[in-house]
Amino acid sequence: MNHLISSFNEKYLTKKEIEYRIPTDVNLNELWNKVMDSRKNTGLEIPLRDQSHNSFWFNLSNEIANNIQVIENSATEDLFKSVPNDLEISVIADALIDEAFNSSVIEGAFSTKRRTKEMIEKHLKPSNKSEIMIMNNYYALQYILHHLDEPLDENIILSIYKILTKDTLDEEDLVEKYRTDSVFVWDTKSNTITYTAPHHSEVQELMDSLLDFIHSNNNFHPIIKACIIHFYFVYIHPFFDGNGRTARAISYMYLLQNGYNFFKFFSISSVINEEKNQYYSAIKNTEIYDSDMTYFIRYYTRMIVHSIIKIKNSFRKEFGRRLIKDTLEKAGIILGKRQSKIVNHFITVDKNFITIKEYQKKFKISYETARTDLLELETIGFLRKSKKGKKYLFIFNDFNKIITSIKENFY
Repeated sequence: MNHLISSFNEKYLTKKEIEYRIPTDVNLNELWNKVMDSRKNTGLEIPLRDQSHNSFWFNLSNEIANNIQVIENSATEDLFKSVPNDLEISVIADALIDEAFNSSVIEGAFSTKRRTKEMIEKHLKPSNKSEIMIMNNYYALQYILHHLDEPLDENIILSIYKILTKDTLDEEDLVEKYRTDSVFVWDTKSNTITYTAPHHSEVQELMDSLLDFIHSNNNFHPIIKACIIHFYFVYIHPFFDGNGRTARAISYMYLLQNGYNFFKFFSISSVINEEKNQYYSAIKNTEIYDSDMTYFIRYYTRMIVHSIIKIKNSFRKEFGRRLIKDTLEKAGIILGKRQSKIVNHFITVDKNFITIKEYQKKFKISYETARTDLLELETIGFLRKSKKGKKYLFIFNDFNKIITSIKENFY
């Protein structure tokens, strides 16, 4: 049985998942009790209480540790070396638009990213409640960026909440501070209550404990601490509405305040929006399996890694395109239409080389014209020539090499 316990702990399976993976002669309840005992023996206590007045806890599994290392590596990677300030501002603006849109859609807002971008860039007035939610999210994110030098205290949290929910709450949900009545989460598919939040009389005390945790000098890694902050805020459910959006906003602020500036440049909520079922399952599993927050921390760190992997390539491409365009303009270089198309093609796709004949076929031109186009791009620094057999390959250089070549030869 020990090998089963070890295997299930490594994958950190739930009781339901274990049920379908054990031999028929193994008693599920007996095995599960031993699994939980082993997890609790190696678990780390979190100084936050559940509704039964027991401490939340988690296990620093290999998966979580590996996820944190990937995040740390990305945090220290200099994606913005030599980036002009105007380009950096533009990239951050796009990320804020993406985050504002997706964080609102998670909570039921209905719109499009194009409409969101149009409203923000053209300063258009929202036409419905969904659009108001999205714009409020955008304003809340801007507020966070302008208040990073202030402590994440109750005043900041209430200010973020008020910005997020302005003109979107029903009359009965308007409060001066925290909720004044009970709340629960209702599953429309099963027509059942899936979660009942702590009694409203306990909210202030629980929020005080969360704020103490935020400001305490404990040994939790900042990424894990951000996960805990996010979960516990949703667990308290201090407001009638807007809890998820506020939780994502304050965990975002906490990460930025602790040196993870690269979170400014992409949207975490875009991945959560694609994985909503996993997001809610991680919250639910923590609640039903003895306040074991490993499920949520594992999900959240995995989600960040997924977002890094997903966004890094597209971000590099978009960032590279903007940087190349800016550098070409400053150097006074104007590419031909075919050359511009092939450069954009290399930026967009994973293939990074082309032969003269492939270029000739792509643009339906003579061999000599194709050769001239590619040699010009080589001279500028976009391509380098390499011979493979009897053919010459023109290989697309990385962005830094392109920028350096243009600056050294044309500025």
